[in-house]
This record gives sequence, C-alpha cells and structure tokens, in this order.
Amino acid sequence: MLEELKKYKEIHGHCSVPDTCTSSKRLALGASTQRQQYRETKEGRSLIMAQERVDMLNNLGFVLKLQEENWYEMFNKLKKYKERHGDYLVPQTYAPNPAL
Repeated sequence: MLEELKKYKEIHGHCSVPDTCTSSKRLALGASTQRQQYRETKEGRSLIMAQERVDMLNNLGFVLKLQEENWYEMFNKLKKYKERHGDYLVPQTYAPNPAL
C-alpha cells in the first residue's frame, strides 16, 4: 500500500485518499482500513496499529483523521467567505463553492 500511496501523492499532490477513491479501489480500501485501525487503537479497542506505522503514514502525509481535516478545511473556507462578504450568511446556491 505504501508504494501505491506514494504514487497517489505524486499524481494528486496529497495523501488525503478518500474512501471512495475511484482511481484505485484497492488504495481506497487500504486507506479506509488504516483509518479504522487507527481509530480502534486510539479508542483502546485494538492494538493492531503500532506507533511506528502511524509515524510512517504521517511522514508520508497520509490523513488518518479525514473527517476532521475536511471539517477544518470547510471551516477555513467559511472564514474566507466572511472576510470577503462580512458575514457568515452563505447562500444555498453559492457558485464559487457549492459545498460551503
């Protein structure tokens, strides 16, 4: 998985592999498994993921907490919206960023 992750990073410029990655279902499954094992280890429900593996994935830039990263990314986009428009009242059909 690590070699495939490195190739993904070369192509996309990041290691935030979504669980629904269509370019490589194998990588998507591997990413999902790594995140699940990380959560279970942090919650004390498993000892599968060693700190060495966590460090190795972090050093590559792999995002173990994808939902948290996505939340902060959207939060920062909202702050930029406020800087431009003076409020947080994002229209439902905001063309520059419909997801916001």
